Amino acid sequence: MNPLYHQEPSQYDLHRLITWLIVGAAFISTSGVLIAIYAEYQNVGVQVLQIRADFLGNYINSPLAYVFNLSLLAAGLCILISMAGLYLLKLDTLSQWIALTGAWVGISVILMGIFPINFLSIHRIVSTSYLLSTLILHSLVIIAGIVPRFICPKPLFYLSLISFCSAVSLTLQLDWTILDFPPCVPQTHFCSVSANMWLQTNLSIIWCLSLAFAMRRLSKILYHRAQERQIL
Repeated sequence: MNPLYHQEPSQYDLHRLITWLIVGAAFISTSGVLIAIYAEYQNVGVQVLQIRADFLGNYINSPLAYVFNLSLLAAGLCILISMAGLYLLKLDTLSQWIALTGAWVGISVILMGIFPINFLSIHRIVSTSYLLSTLILHSLVIIAGIVPRFICPKPLFYLSLISFCSAVSLTLQLDWTILDFPPCVPQTHFCSVSANMWLQTNLSIIWCLSLAFAMRRLSKILYHRAQERQIL
């Protein structure tokens, strides 16, 4: 038997492209955050854990803010392109809504990289846009897991559920009159806003990786189904 028979043909290149773009988004964002955190750690030590994630993009106070903001730009672009690919797969209506909402998330991340906290008024708008788009995205993925759809395996479903709860918590902490969060008090040892932001950031990175594995799984399912139809 031809060994190439069990390999996925070129028609599944789009699936693989989506997978690797999502992995790239997770890797780039993780690298940028870690580099910015390490640079900030050199100045303030362990108090870096009390700093809100968006403050790492402050060009005035953060030593490597440009690295953090460039990582947001690159990660957002990868998310946007991958969601465009997911939309073009035309799996079903729900997956297309997920792709459109994911594109909204990607655009919001790009804009947060372009307009960090130094551009306070615009940053508040785009960060709120990111929060709302994330909330809706996880809601749609949870629905896809309940229906269920094969685009949403259990790991992605549970991660979306946790991320949804974290996003709801941030939404409740947001001051909607100014579209910003209450400041962290330097003297305290715990800041719920900062902790929740870092939780949401880490969950988003892990969620991206889980989505990449889900897309890889999806391409294999579609390929084997096509093979079974050919045999029948």
